[in-house]
This record gives sequence, C-alpha cells and structure tokens, in this order.
Amino acid sequence: MANVGKTGIVRYEEKFIDPALIGTGVQGLDGGTRTAGWLQNIDTGDKAWARAFSAGRGIHLAGSLAATDNNMVEFCSDQLMFYGSTGFNAVDVMVQFDVATDIAFNFGFHDEVTEVSDTLPVELSTATFYSSASTFLGFVFDIDATNDELHCFWTDDDVDTVSTLPDLRMRGFTLKANKWLYMRVEMEDRGSGTGVRATFHAEQDGKTMEKTFNTTVDNDAALSWYFAAENRSAIAHNVYLKLPSWEQSIAD
Repeated sequence: MANVGKTGIVRYEEKFIDPALIGTGVQGLDGGTRTAGWLQNIDTGDKAWARAFSAGRGIHLAGSLAATDNNMVEFCSDQLMFYGSTGFNAVDVMVQFDVATDIAFNFGFHDEVTEVSDTLPVELSTATFYSSASTFLGFVFDIDATNDELHCFWTDDDVDTVSTLPDLRMRGFTLKANKWLYMRVEMEDRGSGTGVRATFHAEQDGKTMEKTFNTTVDNDAALSWYFAAENRSAIAHNVYLKLPSWEQSIAD
C-alpha cells in the first residue's frame, strides 16, 4: 500500500445529502437509473429508490418490492472499480426490511454493475447454492434456505466455493424486521495466482459475527459495490438503505 501523506486508504460514504443523487432520470447500464456514481435497477411495479426522511431512520434511501414473487430491486456502483490486486478493498451498508420472512438478498462484490440474469447473483434453496454470477464475493440471505441465516459465499470464473455449508453459515444470525442490519465485506490481496482473503462482518440488534476465508476469487477480477433484494412472496415489501460505503487502499 502506498503512503500518500497521512492517507493510505480512501473511504467514501454516501449520505444522500445531495437531492440530485437520486431520481435524475438518466439511464444507466441495463436500463438502470444512473445517479451520481450509483445505479439502480427495478422490476415492473417496484418502487424506485428515493431519498427519504423519518424520525426513526433519519436520512436514508427507500424502495419497495411489488406484490410479485421473484421481483428484484438493485442498488450498486456504476463502475467495476474494485480489484483485489489494489491491496485492500471493503464495501459496507446498513439495510432494513419491514419483514424478516419472504425475502432474499445479496450484498458484496459482484462482477456486473447490475445483474443481467434478472435474478439474484446467488440464491440458496434448502442447502444448495445457485449462482448466476461468474464472480461474486459477499453475503447471501434466502428465506428458501433450510436455515434462515446469513451465509458467506463466493464464486470465481463460474466455479463456486467448495467450502461446506456449516462453515459458510453464520449460525444464529437471523434477520429481524425493522432493525438495521450492518454488513461489511473486506477483500485483501494475497498475491498473483492466489485467491483473495475475505472477511465477512455483520451486526444487528446487538449481535455481531465475523468470518474470514482464503477464497478462490482472482485478484485481477473487476468488481462492483452491489446490493439486491428479491421478493419471495406475493406481498409487497419495503427495503431501506443507509450509508452505502466503500474503502480502497492507494496502490503503489
């Protein structure tokens, strides 16, 4: 990592102070709406992400899933801007749902800025992962899973991790309705030809959990900041985001 004055790592936090950030109407990749550095993509009937305020949530981003099974909303960076070879990268977010059931979501690093398959990059049905992403490194939650808990996951060049489900599962870390869930995924370089080291950190309602793995994700993979939520019922659901953030070391 380079030492530029006192700065070795650049950190960016989106606070949604600027009203021009959301709802500009400018089209981005895959038909998503382009904001200042962010893209959103929604299915028919979903409510587009928009800046919102409330006493309980403060300033945040609000969206909703229509009463349609498998409808999906996405919010992500507009560029593939993270490489393991940079040295250190991290993405974090706070997310809140109005339900703890009937929902699935992914958060982390993704090799697309919006998922072209119109489904989550990674789904978990009973005890089997199904990945449409070629490369993904992040959290997976899916109410269709046997255990309705957070899971860590990665796939590289269409090859999923062979780590066992119990190792990937954050045992006891279930989702709670109307409570902020903080998630952070870190990616550290281990050298050319060696998969990056990943640390998964989650906090909600006083519970904290962390797991670290040496993954198979190539350090030259170009990745985005990525969040998506998918409905698992025919009932509308609200989704809220706060402080999407990222960190990246300054390469030599």
